[in-house]
Amino acid sequence: MAQKPPTKRTSSVIPFRPADKRNPLPAATLPLPAVDGNAVPAPAPLPPALDLSGKRKVWFLIGRGRIGKTTLARWVAETMDLRGGAAIIAAADPSNRSLRVFFDGIAEPPTSSADDAKDWLRDLLQATMEDKLNAIIDLGGGNTLLSALLAEVPDLTGVLSKGGVEPVAVHVIGPEPHDLVPLAVTEAEGFKPAATAIICNEVHGRRARFEQVLAHPTVQATLQRGAVQLWMPLLTPDAARLCDGHAWRYHDAETKVGPFTASSIRSWLRRMDEEMAPITTWIPE
Repeated sequence: MAQKPPTKRTSSVIPFRPADKRNPLPAATLPLPAVDGNAVPAPAPLPPALDLSGKRKVWFLIGRGRIGKTTLARWVAETMDLRGGAAIIAAADPSNRSLRVFFDGIAEPPTSSADDAKDWLRDLLQATMEDKLNAIIDLGGGNTLLSALLAEVPDLTGVLSKGGVEPVAVHVIGPEPHDLVPLAVTEAEGFKPAATAIICNEVHGRRARFEQVLAHPTVQATLQRGAVQLWMPLLTPDAARLCDGHAWRYHDAETKVGPFTASSIRSWLRRMDEEMAPITTWIPE
């Protein structure tokens, strides 16, 4: 007997319908700043994460391709759903529509054109301000789409805040210096929300491997201005493959697998709750 396709829970996904197209602007680029190999800044006391309780939030998930943004977006959306929240969930990369596998009602650019995608993102953000909505936006590999919008709206952070929506910049990184390029570009372009997190994804290596990137001036400057640094625990490869292959929600998957895999998924979910606790108020309500 043929198996039924996986059921997707979509009650928390707010549909988004874009307005008419607008004139495109080119994207900006910037190389990663050089680092002095002999200079390792001493760590300084960092402020606690900003409390965003009761506020509307727009998450911008930023990072290289295949760094873990979609996994984090899925966890945030599931956690939001379990808490009774709702948001537009958007896959902003015109060439990567993987979020649609896991949720119905995903907002996506109308075409594969980068210019259309930039206009679509602007319309989406306008909708969050006008209708007082939350959003979780997976920007895809790099941040060229966000760069294009910042070229048009340099004070995007202030525009959103004044419009009643708090921007949340979440930079997912691995242990390699080139993983910092999207962070360096975004910070240099002036997109510096008060709610900013640098999340080290342990799927790319143990914590000791991140020492070089965490000592980089780009990371240190971002932390010194008030960002928080967090860890994204490793989900075992077999559990990740099963959840991805069957489009399972992480919070439902342990009922569908064997005892050892179920245990690893429970452990990962518990550790995610612990590691993300400092920014729990950033999750859309």
